[in-house]
Amino acid sequence: MFSPEMKNFANPLPPNEVHFIDLKIEPWEDKMRFKIFAKISEFLEPPNLNFYISNTNSEIISEVSLIENIDTDIVFTMHLRNASQPDQLTLLGEIFYSDEIGKVDSQTISFTLNE
Repeated sequence: MFSPEMKNFANPLPPNEVHFIDLKIEPWEDKMRFKIFAKISEFLEPPNLNFYISNTNSEIISEVSLIENIDTDIVFTMHLRNASQPDQLTLLGEIFYSDEIGKVDSQTISFTLNE
């Protein structure tokens, strides 16, 4: 069972106040993989997170779900499904809890493969 004391949180927030502090995306050299850096607020209950990369047609081309995440600093890699993607893409990050609370925060970043 998770306890905020386990992480030495100074100011843990209730679920409806948990939010992104920072969200960044950094391409690997091959432009098929992207390193995602997310920083979220401290929390009383571990949140769930969804991350989506979509194209200009709003088609999801990569996705990652983290269930009951216990970290505030998160780094992971997302892979594109195929090489023929438009240059303009969007990263969407969402923080959510169970159905009775739902989505509590989201953040969107637009980026191009040529950056």
